[in-house]
Amino acid sequence: MPIIKGGKRDQEIKIRVTQSEKDQLNELKTQVSLAVWLRELGLNAKSIERADPELVRAIGRIGSNLNQIAKYVNTKKEVDVNVLSTVNRIESLLIEVINQYRNDKNAG
Repeated sequence: MPIIKGGKRDQEIKIRVTQSEKDQLNELKTQVSLAVWLRELGLNAKSIERADPELVRAIGRIGSNLNQIAKYVNTKKEVDVNVLSTVNRIESLLIEVINQYRNDKNAG
């Protein structure tokens, strides 16, 4: 019998699932027991950090600008130097934001 860290497991957590969900979980499990697999999955999970709301808004604005550029290009069927320059600048800014985010994550 395996050694249980932290004492005897005497607490119970109940969840409700449909038969389809239960079947799907049983297909996905990597342990003999569904309960063991779910416990290990939950206890070893990494929490998902919420994104900075200002960053989300900034990326949304960039997406909106890209949509406007795409509409312009599709209407005119050509790309002028200003449009290409703007797209290149947006790409550079996005790469900069992604790299900064990665650096912040690695530092913290």
